Amino acid sequence: MSAREWRGFLATDAATYSRLLHFSRKSAPARCRDPEPGSWRHELAAAYGWAFNTGPELTYTRRARRQWHMIRTAVHHWEDLPERHADFFVRIGDHVSRIAGALATTERTAIHSAHVESAWSLTRRAVLDAADLAAMDRSAVEQFIKDLDEMLSDIEPEEGQAAPIRPVQPEHSSSRLRGSGRHGQQQATGSSSVRKLKEWYQDQCQMCAAVLVLPSPRHRYSEAAHIRAREDDGPDVVENLLCLCPNCHVLFDAGARILTDDLRVVDTVTGRLGERIRLHRWHFIDLEFVRHHRRRWTGDECGGALSWTETEVRWQAP
Repeated sequence: MSAREWRGFLATDAATYSRLLHFSRKSAPARCRDPEPGSWRHELAAAYGWAFNTGPELTYTRRARRQWHMIRTAVHHWEDLPERHADFFVRIGDHVSRIAGALATTERTAIHSAHVESAWSLTRRAVLDAADLAAMDRSAVEQFIKDLDEMLSDIEPEEGQAAPIRPVQPEHSSSRLRGSGRHGQQQATGSSSVRKLKEWYQDQCQMCAAVLVLPSPRHRYSEAAHIRAREDDGPDVVENLLCLCPNCHVLFDAGARILTDDLRVVDTVTGRLGERIRLHRWHFIDLEFVRHHRRRWTGDECGGALSWTETEVRWQAP
């Protein structure tokens, strides 16, 4: 759906009710604990946290889009059921889309056919459970599922390409994104990404860890640096921004510092390979922006490095 349709969807109660339709609460025998790091629950919680804090725009591969469209339009077949029963299934397509989106977000990829198929398998089970709970004609429900499964299996196997996952971009770009919060020199447009970035890092530089403490009311100061420069059409999104102190910002903008693919800092003047930049758990940097910045200042993709991803890379200044 378009960004406008999505905003309208979020403004209605449908977004809330459809999430809760097939879920129920059960009493827990013991106090709930936070998910263990590395567990699927932890990964899913992190994915939802990132999604709510960055507002990603998910895209589909060609095959996944056709599968989801087929599931979404198939709800018209429920008209043969009594109205009070058909109403249970009007949001089947939305359920599949949301589950598939959650799976893709966990992997930070576009939605692929495997995500849609996994989402449909869960939704299919929910449909059968709802049919039992509402005392529906199960044979009619099972026939609908069988027909839909056959249609989905007939879609061509070629996956197709999709754009990388990105946040919803602002309608306009600000002329400069410097300064901290409302006290900085940034204009109102595009400032949400900057505020978000600075809140995550509490104005601490991602490269040198410095925090510039100022007298009240400003308290701290940091700058939002574009990885792909704005003059090169770099977007005002957190995937293209770093929270830096003024010194590191100047060095980065002038090419005296670049980043490897594993986000380690390279001093292009001395050839020294430094530590990995600090990363907040919701700050995912798009490597295409990193590579564009590197090409700009080194002239090619490698820029004198034997490897941009090895931990013990030896770098020689070009």
